[in-house]
Amino acid sequence: MQYKKFRIGDLFYKPDLKFIGEYPFKYIKRGNLSKIRNKEFDLPLVNAKHGDNGIMYYGRLSDFEYVENSIAIIADGAVSTGDVYPQIHKTGVLYNAYLIKPFTDLKREALIYLSVVIKKSVKLKFSYENKATWNKIKTEQIELPVMSEGSPDYDYMTARIRELEAARIRELEAYLKVTGLRDYILTEKEKKILVDYRRGGGGG
Repeated sequence: MQYKKFRIGDLFYKPDLKFIGEYPFKYIKRGNLSKIRNKEFDLPLVNAKHGDNGIMYYGRLSDFEYVENSIAIIADGAVSTGDVYPQIHKTGVLYNAYLIKPFTDLKREALIYLSVVIKKSVKLKFSYENKATWNKIKTEQIELPVMSEGSPDYDYMTARIRELEAARIRELEAYLKVTGLRDYILTEKEKKILVDYRRGGGGG
């Protein structure tokens, strides 16, 4: 496998997502956001959150512009600066973070692969005193597998993540079999956690 360096800004762009609700963004109060996902507040919002895929709040779909199949980058926060998370489903932005979209239509697994590579490249270079803004991040370079003509090999990235996920599932099944936990019934709360996880594109 051959590898090549690419500028992040040559592969991704930053959508200009806005708050489009009834009240100006700076006047958002608790009643317009929820820490729990429900029917009314169904849109994950990235912000300066370490873990949980960068999501701390949920908003109304009618209040925020959003994108799908994107990558979240946390720009600020004592611990969270430089965190990177794949956002497969509809996601908006709250504060101190932003979403970037690939110029190429990519599968979920390729986005996960790219998120890991981007985080390895940027996490230790930025801090609370040195924000991970898009103007800085887009000039950073990442090393990716390439095809013979030199373009990113997204098919390889997709296959590699699927391979790793399948291996983890086999390990989990083996563990459950040994511990006698292979056959079990999920509670409603556990089912909801799994649904939220899948809809959010992964865990933190």
